[in-house]
Amino acid sequence: MKLPIAQTHLGTEFEAESFAHTPLDNFYTIPTTFNTSMEPGTLLRIEAHTDLTNYTVPSGLTMSRIMYTSQNLNGTVVPVSAFVLWPYAPFQSTAEYGGHGRGHPPRSGVSKFPMIAWAHGTAGYFVNCAPSNYRSLQYNFMTSYSLALEGFAVVATDYAGLGVTTRPDGESSHEWLAGPAGANDVAYAIEAARKAFPDQLDKEGPFVTMGHSQGGNVAWAFAERQAVLPVPGYRGTIAISPVTRLLDLVDKALAVAASTLPASWPLWVPIVIGLQPPIIASITTSFPDYNFSGMTPQSYDRWNNILKPAQGCLAAGGLAFADVTLDQLARPGWTNNSIAQHWQQEVAAGGKKFAGPLLVLAGEDDALPIDFLEAGVATSCSADGDQSLEMFTYQAMKHFPVIQASRMKWMGWIKERIAGGNDHWMGKEPGTCGQNTFVEGLNTNYTLQPITPNWLVDWVAPAEAWELSF
Repeated sequence: MKLPIAQTHLGTEFEAESFAHTPLDNFYTIPTTFNTSMEPGTLLRIEAHTDLTNYTVPSGLTMSRIMYTSQNLNGTVVPVSAFVLWPYAPFQSTAEYGGHGRGHPPRSGVSKFPMIAWAHGTAGYFVNCAPSNYRSLQYNFMTSYSLALEGFAVVATDYAGLGVTTRPDGESSHEWLAGPAGANDVAYAIEAARKAFPDQLDKEGPFVTMGHSQGGNVAWAFAERQAVLPVPGYRGTIAISPVTRLLDLVDKALAVAASTLPASWPLWVPIVIGLQPPIIASITTSFPDYNFSGMTPQSYDRWNNILKPAQGCLAAGGLAFADVTLDQLARPGWTNNSIAQHWQQEVAAGGKKFAGPLLVLAGEDDALPIDFLEAGVATSCSADGDQSLEMFTYQAMKHFPVIQASRMKWMGWIKERIAGGNDHWMGKEPGTCGQNTFVEGLNTNYTLQPITPNWLVDWVAPAEAWELSF
């Protein structure tokens, strides 16, 4: 077995062990009733009670899966899957009871489950890579489990093309890092979940949108969408380590690489350069005439003849390109292509009107450089300075560790806005647009600091439950 194939196979084997169902179960089969003339937000399938035997969902929580219609970047109606993670009981703040103790009705309109509309980070690029089919729903205790355990129903889209393919020929249809398309998936997941579970979710109940990395881009795009196509019940958006203008970032990374020795490169430079193949593939998904034109022959071969047949996700994708030199990932000057530049304009976050409040969180040592994020904040405030947009930068934190480091902030922010009532925190906070706070941490030189999480949530078969004893 050739080395690249063997490496990729190693990744797909690991990924298969992380899936709840291999292959995907029948839930992800598109109903024959689906057609592209349907209204977005139409329910296609409801699985009210997902069998959690193959998942690591904490006891006390339950899960549903839904399939619904959304719109891709060009406006075509597409099928999308999502999961809903249900708490044991809904979040209720002290303020809801008016300080009178138990048994009194809430004041803020939270009579059912308040919602977090979760936008996930990169899970992969092909149909197998749906977070709803990951044993630990991809983000486990980092976000989804923690939010549900605090009483929030987590409505989490897989994004179009993950879980459910949207093309009759089975071609990859996930528009990776196309924020507006992902924002549609989030918005229509909210609508579909409310239709599917009216006894648990108010039609205009309170929700906060939240996402990380790719999902941070989607969450920011949702705040921009909300300014034009408002979804009832909106209380704000949290974007953690969001991507803003991706091709500009690639150009900056390539410029640094060309002018300095590798030993002096910031950490983000090789990471961003390594993103070029999936970016080129995503542009091709949205604009087929582009046809992977930015890839070198070696990069094209790895993507289309090794990774795609294997239907590899994030781990396999990294291994498939592990031995490709940085200068062989993409053709010189590919970002100047007119289709590529048009794509960037379509999908970039920032510089548009948005509905606040918007909370942006990032690590000082993030894989996405802080100055790019600060520029995105500045352009958004220039476009809509009356809205509330605050940024918090966490000392020494990287791309995933910042989720844990900032947990106290984002969890408190969510609770404050959900509990605030319909007239509180409507997004206009004079003087707060563009405010940036640097958060210093304790013992940052001694904490474990990988780019990825430094732990996994394990699963054991029911017959081996004795392994859980400790």
